[in-house]
Amino acid sequence: SRFYVQQRPSRSTTTALDHLRKSSISGTMRRVADDADQLEMFHFSPAFQVVVGPEFPGNGDWGCPVFCFGRDGRLQEPFDARWGAPTIVEVTPHDGERWVGQFAAGGLGGISGVFATPSPRLLCVVADGLAYLVGVDNAHRGADVVHDQVGQVEVVVEPALLLLVRFIDIVAIGGDGVAWRSKRLAVDDLRVVSTSGGIIQCSLDNLGGSPTIALDAATGEQRDGTRLDSIWPPDALA
Repeated sequence: SRFYVQQRPSRSTTTALDHLRKSSISGTMRRVADDADQLEMFHFSPAFQVVVGPEFPGNGDWGCPVFCFGRDGRLQEPFDARWGAPTIVEVTPHDGERWVGQFAAGGLGGISGVFATPSPRLLCVVADGLAYLVGVDNAHRGADVVHDQVGQVEVVVEPALLLLVRFIDIVAIGGDGVAWRSKRLAVDDLRVVSTSGGIIQCSLDNLGGSPTIALDAATGEQRDGTRLDSIWPPDALA
């Protein structure tokens, strides 16, 4: 089950609060697609519920803690949303306090969506390509920014992984956070086409090399196909 939602970034310098107020009044809160308006659970079992793009309260009081995550994952006050409309979520842990999170847009393009992970306590929010990983029980500590320009989100059943795919590389999220980061795999157009049997099959552009490669799902190491460093000098891949 692949998740593709392309969002064109905005260069607005409006604050997140202004975004929310305008959305509440006009009823036009920014949404990238129907599938992006809900938590994508895949086959995972999150210990929390999420409302994506919750309705802004008329009195301005959410009635719970509100955390504003900047592009570095740190909490911000006031919140800076200059790179585009933020992704807003309302999170209710099964055995914890409800909170609202505002996640700054990446600004460099990519998908937007909200995803469960192999950990029942970790939430992944992708805001205009910028991927945040946040513990639902300790949002007050900020979030980890684990990838950027994410254009595809995929899953591996065994080992349990959430794959954040950029056009040149992949970051895999496991039960304890980042499981592995691949090296640069492609010149461009990297896409995951299948995940089974412990192998991740990808299509890509590699300057006339093989049109597909295979990765070991457990480690992210390349198992088959043309290696990019055999086409490009290693110094050029930095």
